[in-house]
Amino acid sequence: MAGQHAVALRCMTILVAPDKFKGSLTTFEACDAIARGIRQVLPHAVIHTFPMADGGDGFSAVMKHYLHTETVRCDAADALGRPITADYEWQASVGTAVIEVASASGLARLRPHENDVMHASTYGTGLLIADAIQRGARTIVLGLGGSASNDAGMGILEALGFCFTDHQGAALPACGASLARVAHIAPPPVLPSISFTIACDVTNPLYGPDGAAFVYAAQKGADAHQIRLLDAGLRHYAQVLQIYTGKMPDQVPGTGAAGGIAASLMAWFPTSLQSGAELVLEASGFLPLLPVAELVITGEGRLDQQSLQGKLPGKIQALCKAHGIPVAALCGQLGLEEREWKRLGWKQVRTICPEHADPAFCMQQAAALLEQEAARLVEQWNP
Repeated sequence: MAGQHAVALRCMTILVAPDKFKGSLTTFEACDAIARGIRQVLPHAVIHTFPMADGGDGFSAVMKHYLHTETVRCDAADALGRPITADYEWQASVGTAVIEVASASGLARLRPHENDVMHASTYGTGLLIADAIQRGARTIVLGLGGSASNDAGMGILEALGFCFTDHQGAALPACGASLARVAHIAPPPVLPSISFTIACDVTNPLYGPDGAAFVYAAQKGADAHQIRLLDAGLRHYAQVLQIYTGKMPDQVPGTGAAGGIAASLMAWFPTSLQSGAELVLEASGFLPLLPVAELVITGEGRLDQQSLQGKLPGKIQALCKAHGIPVAALCGQLGLEEREWKRLGWKQVRTICPEHADPAFCMQQAAALLEQEAARLVEQWNP
């Protein structure tokens, strides 16, 4: 019996589906490292790798991997309005563009001392959307992660032909500082015939203590006073949207993501909010293989409570639990106690950066350490 068990273990089917290890490894690199580690111990295992993402950085690259889209580069602007070249993915057969807010309007495009959430705009993202519409897009799949702005999507609307004015009729720049001053919104003579699918993996409302400003603006450079101004601006802007469109999407879960972008789009266009992780899972081919898997390994740069609330590892864990498939996680940093992850149903959770290790070294050597921990995981595996 022991020999039969060893043979079964060597030939087991393993699905590898991690997110990126931010700052260290792309999801593609993480998949390769984990697969190498498994093969060290189980050279005959059947391994299927699925690069994963939620709606954040890397979403477009992963969707390109599965949908075989064409990368389009075009002129745009960064969050501070400076000319740049940015790209998006184009699927001509179905008239769909996949666009990351981070591609043009991302925080990663700015140096830390340049972070200015009061004046940052999503206008550059709007230019990408406008280019896709000119190309014939009927649907925009928009990944919201990594934004530098808190303009409630005003910049996107401006790039699509909308104008914003104050009570005196003076034109307003499309940025967070203008939210509280918007009195009138003039749409273009003809609205673009476009619908949006927004990839969003958080449930924050537009404003309030759990809203866009209070939860996310500090990491974009806002101080406490600016956070209060932005939150009040979002409340006011939502009221103006309701006057002009009859829609009040402010308390819809997810409208607080990426500085409130979904609020403007939901008010003016057919728009649905979907989990970015679920969009990737559906595109990947992961789901049909799940019933035959004997082990699933996922992970990301930091595994904590937030990872389990709408983000990729939590989605994978829930799917595996529903199918009765054992699931393990590998991560860079672990923000959960062992009793917590065991109670949630994880079979193993391992970190490549233990408590007393040097984080800088672990990030630099992430691929080798991830390979090593993947080998240890399967070596100690006991179904």
